[in-house]
Amino acid sequence: MIMTEQLTRTQPVKQIAKRIVNECLRVQPDEQVIVFAWDHVLDYSSAIAQEVEHAGGVSTTILQFNDFYWAYLKEVPEAQYARIQKGIISMLDQTDAAVALGGPRDPSLFPTVPDERMGKFLEGQKPMTDKFLEGKTRVLNLPIGLVTPERAKTYGFNYENWQRTTTNSLDIDHAKISTLGSQIESKLRKATNVRITASNGTDLRLKLKNRPIHIHDGIIDETDIQKGTRFEALPAGAVELAPDETSAEGMVLFDQPTALEGKMISGLRLDFKNSHVTNYTAQSNLETFKGIYEKMSGDKDRVSNIVIGLNPRAELIGFFNDRVVQGTVSIGIGANQGIGGANDTQFGHEETLRKPTLTVDGHTLISNGQIQL
Repeated sequence: MIMTEQLTRTQPVKQIAKRIVNECLRVQPDEQVIVFAWDHVLDYSSAIAQEVEHAGGVSTTILQFNDFYWAYLKEVPEAQYARIQKGIISMLDQTDAAVALGGPRDPSLFPTVPDERMGKFLEGQKPMTDKFLEGKTRVLNLPIGLVTPERAKTYGFNYENWQRTTTNSLDIDHAKISTLGSQIESKLRKATNVRITASNGTDLRLKLKNRPIHIHDGIIDETDIQKGTRFEALPAGAVELAPDETSAEGMVLFDQPTALEGKMISGLRLDFKNSHVTNYTAQSNLETFKGIYEKMSGDKDRVSNIVIGLNPRAELIGFFNDRVVQGTVSIGIGANQGIGGANDTQFGHEETLRKPTLTVDGHTLISNGQIQL
């Protein structure tokens, strides 16, 4: 049974589409909306496009084929990666909102793509990334296309459990998430010093820089837009901010394994000195991280973001929704201009601490994975 068939039992495709268009993106008449789809989630792309039209918006679907994606990564001349996709970039100038559905279907082929080609491919996406960072388009990621039997097999996930946890974490009260996020924001707004520790020896010190604090409650409203929060994702439920990139000192040892390019990375450790990653190790599959990291340029070795999870129905699994699990803290390195940071790079990597303690100017905001308000 495929993912979409399972979700239909509790979260009908049309119901999800209605929520995305009317509640999350709040599409208005005459707004231009792009749906970035894959050929294995056509039911979702079709339902979302129809809801856009019912709301009076104008929909355009851009379809990616799994077979073409892998052929592009493995077979076309590398010079193609540097060619600018002028048509889509021009279209984005006239686009008010976009929905991305996630792919490819089967990540087991990533290890067959040479690291150098993957690095050049990612670098070649910079013009597109820059266009999104201009902040004209509201973007919602609904990575339904990532929750597949093929990906579950590759990473060793129980597919039925993954489907269940994804469905549960989508079915939340966005207003309650917003309220909790606002309470945490009030503790961070005028703070300066942040310390993140864990029982495994993690001890990372950071400073804040009076930057916007983004409450990812699944809804992009006027308040979000004023703060520059134009990127949302479902399942929702997180508070995110870009700290001072020049302030990181200490070490973080991630205790939640994380999927990356067809492998599961376990025990990734990052050592920071004078704001840069000076050393990194992992208990398993370090070469997967290293293969991409070493091929990238720019501010790849600086801290990018801190994320506090808010979603009470989400569960840790080792994938995209780990960052929203209530009481967790995720830390990233690399790109962060989309949330108000200064790091200029195409590289980005984020992992999660299961039961961290986070203090803000000496006040304990999270204690061993429990939010303290």
